[in-house]
Amino acid sequence: MKLITANIWGGIVYEPFVAFIEKQSADTDIFCFQEVLFGTNASFLPDTKARINIYSEIAARLPGFTSYEYFSPTKHFQTEPTPFNAGQAIFVRSSYEVKANGGFRCYEGEASATMPDGGMMTGNCQWIDVATGSDTITIANLHGLWQQGTGKVDTPERLEQSRIVKEFLDSKPGRKILCGDFNLLPDGQSVAILEKDMKNLVKEFHVQSTRSSFYKKEGKFADYILVSPDVTVNDFKALPDEISDHLALYLDFK
Repeated sequence: MKLITANIWGGIVYEPFVAFIEKQSADTDIFCFQEVLFGTNASFLPDTKARINIYSEIAARLPGFTSYEYFSPTKHFQTEPTPFNAGQAIFVRSSYEVKANGGFRCYEGEASATMPDGGMMTGNCQWIDVATGSDTITIANLHGLWQQGTGKVDTPERLEQSRIVKEFLDSKPGRKILCGDFNLLPDGQSVAILEKDMKNLVKEFHVQSTRSSFYKKEGKFADYILVSPDVTVNDFKALPDEISDHLALYLDFK
């Protein structure tokens, strides 16, 4: 099976992004996306220039896939309010059986001063259980907390988030994949909590950056794929395509 995860930045890099998913759909079985907008107009938000109907644009280019959506608790894209939902989406090739799916807030406390309304778009974990022969594999699509003025260092909220996500993964039997935009530095305690009994492929494959040239700030890591030891990894890499301010991560696994 092949999986791609990407923070799509609301489809701001629109034409390259939709061309990318059309190309990758030929042999990719699962797409996990963050920062998805679920509006209906084929236009762009006035401030950020995010594509309002990017979810339906993706679906139109993945006709052989079944989609699963998870909405954030706030109708914002970054700091820009919207009249429609925003959140995450997983697309699975329709030949695979998804036995269960869902999502949850992975930070349960009150929003602090570092998390304005736009920050509440983050802190969500979407998941699916995919049938693979006689058992299942759990795939979790995480959009980790963005906190204003903190960079991606450990905070009490991020530590709690990691504990909640790890507790969920530990509750699921069988093989597991955790992927997405974690909004975390690779060497912090928040990542270390998630790494317990999991393999961090960004570290194991010596990935140098998960950010594209559109990202102008310091720090070149935000996105990860972690797998349980019983997942056989055939290939893993950060793809070079400039489709967002994040790079897409690619996993070929057995």
